[in-house]
Amino acid sequence: MGFAVNRFVAEADDSCFRTRRQESFCIRKNIMMKPDFSRISLYPQTARLDACIERLLSLECVDDDACRRLREKLVANTFNILVVGQFNRGKTTLINAIMGAELLPVGILPLTSVVTVLSYGERPSITVFFQDGSSVEASPEQLSGYVTERENPHNEKGVREVSVYFPSPWLKDGVRIVDTPGIGSVFSHNTDVAYRYLPNADAVLFLLSADQPVSRAECDFLRDVREHAAKIFFLLNKSDYLKEDELRDAETFARATLAEALGSEPFIVAVSARLALEGKLAGSQELLKKSRLSHFFAVLEKFLMEEKGQVLVDSVAGNLRRLISRAKLELEMERKSLHAPLAELEEKLRSFELKKREVEAAREEYAVLLAAEAKKLLQRLENELEKFKEGLQGNVRVEAEETFRAHEGLPAGRLNALLESSVVEAVRTAFDNWRAAAGERLSEAFASLCARYAERIDETADELLRYSAGLFDISFTPVKAGALVSAGQVFYYKFWSEPPGLKLITSSLILALPKFIGARLILRNTLRYAAECVEMQSGRLRHDFAVRFDSGLREFSREMTEKLEATAAGIDAAISKGMERRRRGDREVEALDRLIREKLGTLVALDGELAGISPEGPLRVPFMPAP
Repeated sequence: MGFAVNRFVAEADDSCFRTRRQESFCIRKNIMMKPDFSRISLYPQTARLDACIERLLSLECVDDDACRRLREKLVANTFNILVVGQFNRGKTTLINAIMGAELLPVGILPLTSVVTVLSYGERPSITVFFQDGSSVEASPEQLSGYVTERENPHNEKGVREVSVYFPSPWLKDGVRIVDTPGIGSVFSHNTDVAYRYLPNADAVLFLLSADQPVSRAECDFLRDVREHAAKIFFLLNKSDYLKEDELRDAETFARATLAEALGSEPFIVAVSARLALEGKLAGSQELLKKSRLSHFFAVLEKFLMEEKGQVLVDSVAGNLRRLISRAKLELEMERKSLHAPLAELEEKLRSFELKKREVEAAREEYAVLLAAEAKKLLQRLENELEKFKEGLQGNVRVEAEETFRAHEGLPAGRLNALLESSVVEAVRTAFDNWRAAAGERLSEAFASLCARYAERIDETADELLRYSAGLFDISFTPVKAGALVSAGQVFYYKFWSEPPGLKLITSSLILALPKFIGARLILRNTLRYAAECVEMQSGRLRHDFAVRFDSGLREFSREMTEKLEATAAGIDAAISKGMERRRRGDREVEALDRLIREKLGTLVALDGELAGISPEGPLRVPFMPAP
């Protein structure tokens, strides 16, 4: 893997971090030694697209705002690679090996219910996000205090997610590596979090262990993984623990077991994350070769370039070609206007104004239809939430009663605390799971709805362009491009873990009552508290969905309105500019005609460049996940 971050290396100093963890954030010069798989250039098409956008912006004849929005889409696109596996399989060591630095803490104890997300950053940094919506910057040596079971048992600090930013080429172009808690440990909350994060996975690195057979828990987890991830890479880690013949037997067994669970032949490779990390840190070609990771890196790079990047590349290239097509038409109209009689141009401009009013009326009609469909979509989601809430209230009530019967012999104070914590955990887990699935469904439905509306807007804009071309006898064929629809922000709500105004024990009176009476009062208050807690979370979630959905819809409507207005304004400006310059005399007209022909030549060349980047054009509408 290439860690071509010379500027960062030049700025780093051995004295900047004194501890071992701190030193791992300083990329030492020996890491710059390139192993077999060190040279990687992720998504060269994106660099070519960006260069094309830069050239278009310099021409001053293409919609600048539209070009910049496409560049933002290109930069903001994210792709989540989820690293999963049973506890103590070496997930964190693998991530450190990929990064070439000891970024994440490695130990015998399992991680907490905290997800750690690695994203690209010019300089290493860490941000801890809490469940109450707050966040704090952390130093490398503080990281274990938030993500290890030893220092943050049962996630008592309320950490929602930890973001680690690092200047690795693997993380450029929107790739994010997500380290999840191990499944199957004694801490059941770890497994719950791993399951909840699956809907965010675009690809999965599933770690197994060469020195242990594939477990039942791993097979069960795999069945859920394959429902969410389009691509699963299996890594049989700790290959250095076995002899060659033992390793072959372990790989054969794992392959057969996985094939049976998947129903298809898996991609599996035996590796040693430990040797890879040691080789990276020491710059040792021998250790890197022994780690066997080179083949996996080559396959992963190919997948990222061909699978992850191509949909976005096709759509951005198609939309740029669409802008070029419009710019070429506007230049041709301006050129024709230079040579047409002024009276004829004024008549054409009046005709265009009438057509423009028709287009605006159509846009307003589409906006009303979009709002109506959006309202139905949100209502459908609210109906689902209401059914979920009703079912959850019954389930939580049953669980609370079962917990009470199993522990009613406890002292009143301990019984109260146990019931309260069990209710909170049950409600939190249920809502987290439902929110993740519902958020994904809403995002996909939102993207589909906006894509349909965007297609109508494009057809209306094409109609205006064709009409304008006909006014000047210019041949025009519109370019079709997939709509770049953003799914908006990740839907997130703040879980209210405090009792809603009524403590389960409101006074010491309950403690003083006979046990059989006090216990029953505690149960009664628990059931009331559970119902109120479910109602509160439902209200929070409903509000969050509605606000974010409305925000995304308004942003999309604004973009579509601007697209039509820009199309009309460009044509209007082309005709008006030609009329104005027509009045300046033949000598200036000739010079302007030559300048326009030069711009047209540049646009034709750029169109050819974009056709080479995406020869087949946009094949499908991309779904843009949230950062």
